[in-house]
Amino acid sequence: MLTEQDFIKIEKQAIGIYQNLELQIIEEIATRIANFGYANTVVINDLRIAQEMGFLYQDIVRLVAEYNNTTYENVNQIFYEAGEKTLNFDDKFYKEAGLNPTPLKQDESIKQIMNATINRTSGNLQNLCMTTAATGQTQFINAINNAYLYTSTGVKSYTQAIIDEITNIGQQGALIQYPNGRTMSIESAIRMNIVTSVNQNCGKLQEARAEELGWDLMELTAHSGARPSHMEWQGKIVSRSGKKGYLSLDDIGYGSATGFKGINCRHDWYPYHKGSIRTYTQEQLNEWKNEKVTYNGKEYSKYDATQIQRRMERQIRQDKKNLSGLQGILKSNTTDNKLIEDTKTQFSKQALTYKTHQNELEDFIRQTSLVKDNSRLYIGKQDKNISTQVSNITKIANKYNNDIVGIRVNGVEIKEVGEHTISRTYAREVKFEDVQNTLKNPIKYGKIRTDKTQQIKGENCTVVINTETGKLVTVYPKKTKKE
Repeated sequence: MLTEQDFIKIEKQAIGIYQNLELQIIEEIATRIANFGYANTVVINDLRIAQEMGFLYQDIVRLVAEYNNTTYENVNQIFYEAGEKTLNFDDKFYKEAGLNPTPLKQDESIKQIMNATINRTSGNLQNLCMTTAATGQTQFINAINNAYLYTSTGVKSYTQAIIDEITNIGQQGALIQYPNGRTMSIESAIRMNIVTSVNQNCGKLQEARAEELGWDLMELTAHSGARPSHMEWQGKIVSRSGKKGYLSLDDIGYGSATGFKGINCRHDWYPYHKGSIRTYTQEQLNEWKNEKVTYNGKEYSKYDATQIQRRMERQIRQDKKNLSGLQGILKSNTTDNKLIEDTKTQFSKQALTYKTHQNELEDFIRQTSLVKDNSRLYIGKQDKNISTQVSNITKIANKYNNDIVGIRVNGVEIKEVGEHTISRTYAREVKFEDVQNTLKNPIKYGKIRTDKTQQIKGENCTVVINTETGKLVTVYPKKTKKE
């Protein structure tokens, strides 16, 4: 039998196989877009883009191949650990009933089922991941063509067009493509494929064992926060042969995508001896069925609350993918200073958004007392670098809010620090101490403009403030000589 904690472990192992690949591909595409630069001809007919697409394809194939070299061993470990735990648990019941199940290592039919599933799953993962080379090319050429179109028609500046297209790629993620044409991010596809395949494989092993020993009744596992359709049958007894008085395989949707052991299902079953004590009382099942949590004053079912949590977790991972795409620009060999500065500005803004989403999740966990799953937030080795930069940007924001808001400059009280000011401070590498010194010891005041903004000029930087709202608008690393 597999428990809820077993499924969490399997999910973590599944993510671990390709956890770095997606972000590496996003960065690779972003870097090539930044390196490509602005095209003065119709890009789709440009020989250079054909060359870049070829190089990109080769690089993605190389990246995927590096991961695929270890995929089989990892998948093999996940499946065997789950299979052994499942059968060892079930065999205890059979032995208590006086039966003698064949040891796992000696049971050829069990090993055949296991090996066939492992080979099929590993092959599927490798084939699917290889499609990212083709989808990556498509993302690249679409981004280049869109950037060219927006720039040449004057809809957007070159730097804004590039940043927007790379942000779009970050939002899409590195895509795999199924034979039917459907696309899905690597992260989602790997998680779903392995978790579902492992559970279904264990079900086949259990059925093979039950057939071997002539066993019919199985008790279903139950857990808090199950999806409503599964809540109806969890914890009950199933007759594999369809005996009256018990649930049938059809009743629990066994074999369907949305039923027992279907896509992302975390329920299992194990042998049940008629008349023995049930694992779950009806009182416990009813309690789980009616379980509620409160968030921001509104009551939700436990299942609906977990879905809200999953959405928040996906958003945080999406934020990190967006940041990774922007990092691709900063890692490129572009010498376009405006592109670099604007990218850093966008990175800072995205980092602040990411931090807001982090705080929202923490508040949600605090209010609902649900369990935080860090494995759903982790993105691989890039995570540390992104977290460090986000921390630096957050420190800048905190310093502004703690040390600047509330002070008066030329008779105007600073009531707010705009996100743009924080982002430009980071992007232009302006020291906070210089901002603070400018506001406390200004050298010169600029004229108040028609939009009510005024430059406050200091020794090492210039700060712009809205004299009507008291909001800091932006900052420049511009020195002013003392007269």
